[in-house]
Amino acid sequence: MTPIPDLSSWSTSITDVENSSIRYRGVPIEELIDDGDLAATLWLVLFGGTPDTGSADALRRALIAALDHGVSAPSTLVARVTASTRSAVPFAVAGGLMAFGGPAHGGAAEGAANLFAEIAALDDHEAGARGVVRRLLERGERFPGYGHPYHSRDPRVPGLLGGVTEDRTHRRIARLCETALREQSGRDLRMNADAAVAALLLDAGLGTADITLVTGLGRAFGLAAHAREELMGEKPFRAPSLDTVRFVSPAKQEEA
Repeated sequence: MTPIPDLSSWSTSITDVENSSIRYRGVPIEELIDDGDLAATLWLVLFGGTPDTGSADALRRALIAALDHGVSAPSTLVARVTASTRSAVPFAVAGGLMAFGGPAHGGAAEGAANLFAEIAALDDHEAGARGVVRRLLERGERFPGYGHPYHSRDPRVPGLLGGVTEDRTHRRIARLCETALREQSGRDLRMNADAAVAALLLDAGLGTADITLVTGLGRAFGLAAHAREELMGEKPFRAPSLDTVRFVSPAKQEEA
């Protein structure tokens, strides 16, 4: 029988804590506090190792792009409504992150990353992009990371695609997918930040499962800002007015 894990023993390669000593993956914390770059330190703790210039730059760009997208974003709405109950900021952030991770919101970046990785494994990326787009359209499915309800051209995309990491494979694939999607759908569906950040982070060497990790961390700071603003500047208890709520009787539900 496989032994059941218990609390008597732990293994970690992240942080070593001893008497008068703290090391992040072997690096003394005092060195990082004095001279550490934030993006490089986050990479060290999250993924291990010292990132090259391109990888640290990619993480920095991704975190900034993910920070906030205004009150209209569902995750921000959840965080602010939670804060309006006078719940503490961390709880409002947690609520907002639960909304952010959905595939129709921040989780779209990981969906795009999975498709880019599928295309990258093929010999002909252009044909692969056309084939994936065709498959999605035939199924009536959206290509995550393209089109946006507020932006005809997402202002975050150029900065994300402009990352200095040398490998540009996935960013080229993202462009190929954009071209194929516009041609086959007949609609002006431009790349948004979800596809761009996915492509950039894949080019930086991260895996598809790391994409939501990075964007979620970035968005957490923006959610904290909104929760703090709500607590400091607004009256408590945001809720829909009763005259905006329509009750549907069980009889009408059965008829439908």
